[in-house]
Amino acid sequence: MIPEDVINRIRERADIVDIVGAHLSLTKAGQNFKGLCPFHQEKTPSFTVSPSRQTFHCFGCGEGGNVFSFLMKIDGSTFPAVVRALGEKVGVPVEDRPVSPAVRQRMELRERLLALTKVAAERFHLNLLADAEAEPARNYLASRGMTPDTIERFDIGYSQSGWDGTLTALTKAGFSAEDIAAAGLAIPREQAAGFYDRFRGRVMFPIRDLQKQVIGFGGRMLDDGTPKYLNSPETPLFSKGRILYALDAARDAITRLGYVIVVEGYFDAIALHQAGCANAVATLGTALTPEHLELIRRFTQRVVLLFDPDAAGVRAALRTMDLFLGSGFSVQVGSVPAGDDPDTFIRSQGPDAFAALIKSAPSLLEFTVQASLTAGRAGTVEERVRCVEDVLTLLQKLSNPVEQSAAIRHVADQLGMDEKALLARYKALPRKSVKASTPQPSAGVFENQPLPKDEEVLLQLLVHEVLTPEMWTEVRAEDFTDTRAKRLVSLVCAADAPHTRQQALAQAGEDELCGSITRALSMTELPYDNINAAFQQSLKALKLRRIAVELQEIKAAEALATKAGRDEEARTLLVRLNVLQQERQKLSKINPSSYNEAGRIHA
Repeated sequence: MIPEDVINRIRERADIVDIVGAHLSLTKAGQNFKGLCPFHQEKTPSFTVSPSRQTFHCFGCGEGGNVFSFLMKIDGSTFPAVVRALGEKVGVPVEDRPVSPAVRQRMELRERLLALTKVAAERFHLNLLADAEAEPARNYLASRGMTPDTIERFDIGYSQSGWDGTLTALTKAGFSAEDIAAAGLAIPREQAAGFYDRFRGRVMFPIRDLQKQVIGFGGRMLDDGTPKYLNSPETPLFSKGRILYALDAARDAITRLGYVIVVEGYFDAIALHQAGCANAVATLGTALTPEHLELIRRFTQRVVLLFDPDAAGVRAALRTMDLFLGSGFSVQVGSVPAGDDPDTFIRSQGPDAFAALIKSAPSLLEFTVQASLTAGRAGTVEERVRCVEDVLTLLQKLSNPVEQSAAIRHVADQLGMDEKALLARYKALPRKSVKASTPQPSAGVFENQPLPKDEEVLLQLLVHEVLTPEMWTEVRAEDFTDTRAKRLVSLVCAADAPHTRQQALAQAGEDELCGSITRALSMTELPYDNINAAFQQSLKALKLRRIAVELQEIKAAEALATKAGRDEEARTLLVRLNVLQQERQKLSKINPSSYNEAGRIHA
């Protein structure tokens, strides 16, 4: 664990303009700097860096944060790794606080295993290039169109066919048999003491994390042995449900192009990279998981999946549809012709044909509905009905009612059915699992929603720290209607002094819910000639709206209390009603001088 004071010293010494400027071109724009966002495609610069606040924010995609956030996003590194690297750069040594013996033991094991897998990958690669036994592997790779440059780039290797070639080599290199087994490269013998190699006589694919460290391996059998493909088991380094093959090589292209292509095999991903489609990744013999989605979300929210157009591909699409619904991702599905896979298709048809396939790929919803209905039409009446209900059950998990309506209309069009009849059936379906499957709204759902104008003005004055002590006393979180605004005000107004408010604003800029609007508002110019008038007029509008809402609620409650004969409750409510009406009348008489109009912030 890195001490907080060390993190703060590094943050103070690091200039975010210099750090960001090393990764993209920045130009001066008033008090800030602007450039093309590295996290999404854009032609007009909307990526803004504030030297005074040492923060960045993109008004296009909403990404933002401090110097650590930027480096974590751009490098795909963990927070401790970024802090250490930046500390070394700015001259602040980073020493971890003492940890428990168990944690220290896990950390030391991880370091040993990373050193071990690095040596193993180098040995496998050398085997492929120089070992006579690897001649069939070299011929096989050539038959798959793998060039020497691609073999070198992906460190493709070969594991010897003997029972203990890898084990012996790694033991001689100084690693224990127990660590070799812990890294997934050896298996304990059942009938005797000792271990034997897990990978034997296979083409080897090193699997790397985002720091390009080898954390596992995939092996492809050359003969008729089984399994044809074998991955490392779950280890302290490797979990196939959390890793995407070639993401370390694809991340820059994914960010630049704005989308990722997901395929199902090592050769598919490598062949696409070799043909220039450098934004391709592959799953490791498993379906996509929620952890995969969170990994992808760090680089893009647009995904192109490549499924086979057979029954298995349709089933995979249905499973994936369930995973992606309500996730916020834009998902398309491409299908190569029957008998092809992405590897053979791009080698035989070329990159242009593949690009056309991607461009014409339907949405995941359209693909799933069409494929499912096509399968259903070929079955019995009962199977067709079940097919339709399967699709409608999936649509129940769409959290956005506009999306639901559009999807039902699309299904009705595909079936040639009356939309009202289909909607009636949709509403009649059991909805037991919908609540559990629908993700809760996150900050990202609201990022592009504009704030109410009066709330925007007040927040802008707040984050620019131009409010007087008297103004501060009038700002209350409960007066705001926007969830993000309430969060920001509650964080900052809890501070009781200017220096603690500055700390609270820095915290708000990193907050999951209100971070985006905090950064966006702090990077705008104040357009008001009269700060006091802008504050008073917006505060008046804010309070009048809050009073109007409360008046409606109290009138309804008083009517119910009177009808139910709860006279004391009704009298109390009438007193409150009278107080609010007087407060509204008093506020209405206030007429602050005019001020410049504020634009809407989309954060």
